[in-house]
Amino acid sequence: MKKGMPENRFDNYFIILFGWENLSFRELEEITRGMSIKMLRWLAMIHPDNKTREKLLRLSKIEIGEKTVINIGINLYSNEEYVVKIGSRCAIAANVSFITESGPNMSILKDISIVKERYIKKGKILIEDDVWIGDGAVIFPGVRIGRGAIIGAKSIVTKDIESFTVVKGQPAKFSRGLE
Repeated sequence: MKKGMPENRFDNYFIILFGWENLSFRELEEITRGMSIKMLRWLAMIHPDNKTREKLLRLSKIEIGEKTVINIGINLYSNEEYVVKIGSRCAIAANVSFITESGPNMSILKDISIVKERYIKKGKILIEDDVWIGDGAVIFPGVRIGRGAIIGAKSIVTKDIESFTVVKGQPAKFSRGLE
């Protein structure tokens, strides 16, 4: 860490959000040491810089390939580590949500057998190389999006998507192929 950098965590948040232009990856790693995964992901969600956003996501255990761009507002709903893997050269638009775990939390619904069996979902999300995900899309647990797929804006992806296809809608459905 640079000489004279503050040790106060609120000062560190300020540096990450507003002084990021002068931080190396090593300095960012040092400043974020001890921060929770949830805090790192929150900082990534609101951070104005794509490169810093990517670094914060990597520090929060999200795997990201080379030359991938993740725009502001990404939402990661997960309590597990390494549950989202994003390939190389992907374009993730603003406000995309990745949900790796979905359930009724503390409600009595969580104890009802049909809810447990059919509705509570947990699973890794795999985004293969060269995928383009449009603004506001929602990706559900256990989904694999194949290489070169395009996900339309505001689409809700509940099932695997084949490579080189375009899907759109709520829920997302096949629109056309690219090959």
